[in-house]
Amino acid sequence: MFHYSLKITFQRLSILLLFYLGLRCAFFLFNQDVFEAAPPAQILLAFLHGLRFDAAALLTINLPFIALSVFPNISSLRNRKYQQFLRILYVLLNTVFFFVNLIDIEYFKFIGRRTSNELLIITQDIADQASHLAVDYWYFIFLTLLLGFILNRIYPVYREPRRPEQANWDLQRVLAIFFLGIFCTLGIRGGTQYKPLRISHAFVQEPAVLGNLALNSTFTFIRSLNNAPLEKANYFANQAAVARHLGFSPQKYATQKLPPQPENVVIIILESFASEYIGYENNGRGYTPFFDSLAAQGTFFRHNYANGKRSILALPSILAGLPSLMDDPFISSVYESNQLFGLGSILNRAGYTTSFFHGAANGTMGFNAFTKSIGITHYYGLNEYPKELKERDYDGLWGIVDEPYLQYVVRQLTKQKPPFAATVFTLSSHDPYFVPAEHRGKFPKGNLPIHETIGYTDYALRQFFKSAARQPWYQNTLFVLTGDHTHKSKVKDYNNLVGMHKVPLLFYHPGKKFPAYNTVKISQHADILPTLVHYLQVPTNKLLPFGHSLLDSATTGQALLYLEGVATLLHQDYITQLNPNEELKLYQYQLHGLKRAPQAPDAKRRQYGDDLKAYLQYFKNGLIENNLYYWIPSKLPAQ
Repeated sequence: MFHYSLKITFQRLSILLLFYLGLRCAFFLFNQDVFEAAPPAQILLAFLHGLRFDAAALLTINLPFIALSVFPNISSLRNRKYQQFLRILYVLLNTVFFFVNLIDIEYFKFIGRRTSNELLIITQDIADQASHLAVDYWYFIFLTLLLGFILNRIYPVYREPRRPEQANWDLQRVLAIFFLGIFCTLGIRGGTQYKPLRISHAFVQEPAVLGNLALNSTFTFIRSLNNAPLEKANYFANQAAVARHLGFSPQKYATQKLPPQPENVVIIILESFASEYIGYENNGRGYTPFFDSLAAQGTFFRHNYANGKRSILALPSILAGLPSLMDDPFISSVYESNQLFGLGSILNRAGYTTSFFHGAANGTMGFNAFTKSIGITHYYGLNEYPKELKERDYDGLWGIVDEPYLQYVVRQLTKQKPPFAATVFTLSSHDPYFVPAEHRGKFPKGNLPIHETIGYTDYALRQFFKSAARQPWYQNTLFVLTGDHTHKSKVKDYNNLVGMHKVPLLFYHPGKKFPAYNTVKISQHADILPTLVHYLQVPTNKLLPFGHSLLDSATTGQALLYLEGVATLLHQDYITQLNPNEELKLYQYQLHGLKRAPQAPDAKRRQYGDDLKAYLQYFKNGLIENNLYYWIPSKLPAQ
């Protein structure tokens, strides 16, 4: 039997769930226009889904109260003054966060997402305008005090049971540890799933904006405390001036000039496939004979760069055209709930079936939540892989090895209604570099542990194309192959800022030959989405200015990099770097490495420096204000 102190603590926490339900109802009622596209069933599901986030938030902020409610000995708990102290702590802790949720009802109208730790960086602004804010939004203060008063009135008072329990300190301590260690741990992490509950896990419904309804502001604020928010950039007057400086128009592809091409698209992201390992890029010295044969037949961009150095940075760049120009990955940043359009949201409107395949555990690096947030309809992870094949094909740590998984992808694509757009992310060429027993010794070991698994993944790729070639959709499919990032280097030419971002980019179509595009101009991951939009002739005004279509002869090519606080912009002639201290440096561009260019023309230095600053301002301010797709900050429309 649970001790009375545990029972009444549970009652007190349960009451808070009702308050958060009321706050969610108020949030919905005052922002109905944002959710008007959602059917009632989905809205109800968002309310139910929100219980997980409410429980996680309430248990987190009330941990001190919970501990003080169950750990003291029985005589302390029966003390009236001690219980009065607990009551004050309970009311104060929760009333503060009532206020955070109430102000978000209005603040959401301006930023389009639940509030985060940005409240901590605008405290001076709030203090300076305290009197003005108090007058304009007096009702939030009144409602907060009212909710605190009601909470205090209905607070369950500690009353002795009719038959007083015998003080059993050992039993009480065991139960307290169980309560805190099991119940609270599971509640705070949101359950027993692979990864703890995150902000992005709210965005699993259609339309994705319902994620803001499932969330509560307490949860988003607390979860963002470990993430450093961006500071606004003020190089130019406003976002509109920045966009004009970059020569960017979101209407460029809003009306396509040619008829649409309803072809299938398969993007294959190859884990750690650095250019250093590709024979086609290194005079035949490499570990990828099959990839080399495809590169010789397709359109291969020789000066291609990953926008980041990690897998978690690759997906926003490739699938949404958003490079990571900050220290935190977008997927796990305070801005992960921002409005972002991508491959799914753009191609779904054109009648495409969209899907994402990754053989690792569902939830790995937040890929499932992120792909859902950009409109990709179907996610295939470890959970979806056939149970009868898992034990045979599992690598023991990371996920399903590449050869059987890519065969599984072929089978799934054959079942999908065309046209489809699928993204496949391999995993075998990742630490611990597992090669199935039947293939060990078949591939060159090289001088790094990864080299053998690069050979294995290349073999798996060969088997994938062999099987795909027998499917009816193959001849009408554009394949896009790239590496997600680079890995360790043993070649001097790649052991520098430029080389450590260099990954292959190949467009291959078995049914047609591309015109003679400029394949020696600089390209980047962020160029992939606009290139697909251009190629497929899909109308959209939801592209970002960071990438450009590689099929557009008017663009000269460039790439954006960000590493350890240094922002870099690659052009065909110069490399421009902006250090955290705002120092601007220019180097001569060369395929492998940096060459200092102290005598760069002033006009070129100014032009490229302004370009880089414009990109940084567009990125930072666009994320902070959640208006990446809207030049002038305003109330955001529903998705």
